Amino acid sequence: MPTILIADDDPMMCQLLESVLVNEGYQVICAHDGEQALTQLASHPFDLVLLDVMMPKLNGLQAARRICQRFSTPIVMISAFADEAAKIDGYEAGADHYLTKPFSIPKLLTLIKATLRRVALEKQRHTHHFALNFSGQLSAHMDTLRRLPFTQTELDLVTYLAAHPQQVISKSELQHQVLKRELCPFDRNLDMHISNIRRKLSQAGWPKSTIRTARGVGYQFASAHVQ
Repeated sequence: MPTILIADDDPMMCQLLESVLVNEGYQVICAHDGEQALTQLASHPFDLVLLDVMMPKLNGLQAARRICQRFSTPIVMISAFADEAAKIDGYEAGADHYLTKPFSIPKLLTLIKATLRRVALEKQRHTHHFALNFSGQLSAHMDTLRRLPFTQTELDLVTYLAAHPQQVISKSELQHQVLKRELCPFDRNLDMHISNIRRKLSQAGWPKSTIRTARGVGYQFASAHVQ
């Protein structure tokens, strides 16, 4: 079930959109300013963000730029500004779509479905390509890897990271998608798995920087090359 973040400082708009999306089968979390939106994204894996432009603390354009720096979550920007310059600003900030108010609910739902469908297809292609690439390189070093075997959980984690090269994957996403549980305060289980993976990759001849830490966010698979 896709999870959508609504970032809008208008409580009535949030309530309306949440009601519509929940009725369509989506999980929804609301934020009421740009800073709250970034906090939510760092804490939970989201499939899409509905981002209003006019918000306090961080406006939608500022929030979109920061989202694109840290996450790969698609953005549908919502704004009352309908002029071409405003739309260009939105797209340059990182929006996948720019929807002007007032808008029809059917149009919004169509945009959401189309965006989620496109992202799912892209992930499928990337996962297939990089999984093959990763598997091929692992096969070339099977003798070493047999002496330093991954546990199933470690293999699942490193494969997931390798399928999203150069992307910072949040700890909450890894917990949810791979470990199948929510991230809890002071839970170091994920960090211990990553530490073991790094050690085994290093012993198998991979660079120590293969898996990098994005402090306060998560981890990044930075290289698919063996030394």
